[in-house]
Amino acid sequence: MELPAAKSLDRELLELVFDNVENGIYIVDGKGVTVGVNQTFERMSGFSHRELVGRSLYDMVGPGNKFSGSASLIVLERKTPATATYSTATNRKLLVKGQPIFDSKGEIRYVINTIWDLTVVHYQQQIDADTARDHLLQEEDIITCSLPMTRAIDLALRVASTNSTILLSGESGVGKSLIARLIHRTSDRKDKPFLQINCGAIPESLIEAELFGYEAGSFTGADRRGKPGLFESATGGTIFLDEISELPLHLQSKLLGVLQEKEFLRVGGRTPTRIDVRLIAASNRDLATLANDGKFRDDLYYRLNVVPIHLPSLRNRRDDIPLLIRYFADRYNRKYQTYKELAPALVEELRQRPWRGNIRELENLVERLIVTSPGDHITGSDAALAGGSDIPAANGTLRERLEAHERQLLIQALQQHRTTRRVAEALGISQATAARKLKELRETDLPVG
Repeated sequence: MELPAAKSLDRELLELVFDNVENGIYIVDGKGVTVGVNQTFERMSGFSHRELVGRSLYDMVGPGNKFSGSASLIVLERKTPATATYSTATNRKLLVKGQPIFDSKGEIRYVINTIWDLTVVHYQQQIDADTARDHLLQEEDIITCSLPMTRAIDLALRVASTNSTILLSGESGVGKSLIARLIHRTSDRKDKPFLQINCGAIPESLIEAELFGYEAGSFTGADRRGKPGLFESATGGTIFLDEISELPLHLQSKLLGVLQEKEFLRVGGRTPTRIDVRLIAASNRDLATLANDGKFRDDLYYRLNVVPIHLPSLRNRRDDIPLLIRYFADRYNRKYQTYKELAPALVEELRQRPWRGNIRELENLVERLIVTSPGDHITGSDAALAGGSDIPAANGTLRERLEAHERQLLIQALQQHRTTRRVAEALGISQATAARKLKELRETDLPVG
């Protein structure tokens, strides 16, 4: 990488530092043109600086291009730091943190990107290239310019290289499993197993055997050869216990022993099994409150709460909603081979919703809109017809909310009755009023035949 002119010694030192830091570095100017990359990024990405320097990210990002996404383009659009994961045409998965550098006029002069390699499986044979690329594109991505989420990610990256137990908290659907995988894939354990179990999804009678395994003949229906549990299978890697608040009390005691002694007994076993496993736990319930109420062991809570990381709800990171909508729309357009986009007015409406189901709810809505909307330009009317307008906007004046509710009633009546006469009868208004109001909706892109 060639750096701007400097004293020969200073320049040599800068180049040595630039090319020998552990993270990849990617620099673009205020127009998105690549200024330079370091050797670490070249090794991570599989691209040389000759392939990248002088080229615009606008020409290199998107389906079929070098990169599936870009933190730099988010930074240039939002004029704020951003974090994103993306895959490359060389079958790599990268996490990028973009930082804007402003000039004296407040314009972005450069974006400095720091990159982590999240690639776990290295496909060496050409026959595996399509499989690898499909796998990378199906994985969930991190996309944020939110300060609370960025702080959570920064903390996750700082502790990833340690063996400390981590407790993730936050509402259902905020991405706890995504952060757990991020921690694993930026740790020294990344080439070892990452095993996940939802403690609330397995019957109480089976969960001990699932976690700790069992010896041959230890209970009716057991495999006569015995079976290792998740803790054994995850040796050297990471085990993620989701919804740990649902773990039965007697197994909480056994888990506490595992954390303290690094060993356990299989069900029906007599010889302890030693393990080397990093534990990440998660809950959407307040474990401290449960512990105070006697519904969760307080000693286990303190053992788990070594590094607490709280993930914000989607309504507390509203600036991310347009980015996520664009990401999910692109994802499902590729999946269903469509070319649809959400109208700016609809995106703004969705940005104001409460999103009690968080990112999972948003993703489901975007997929529903992509597959049900008749045209390529998706409007608020399409969202209502698809059942996406049952939640009123969180903000807005009384008049705006009443108008939105009226639009919803008109759209539903039209969908059910099809003619202005029947719509008028159903809503108790004149046919002239129904025709006028529906005409106004047509002029705002209502998809009516």
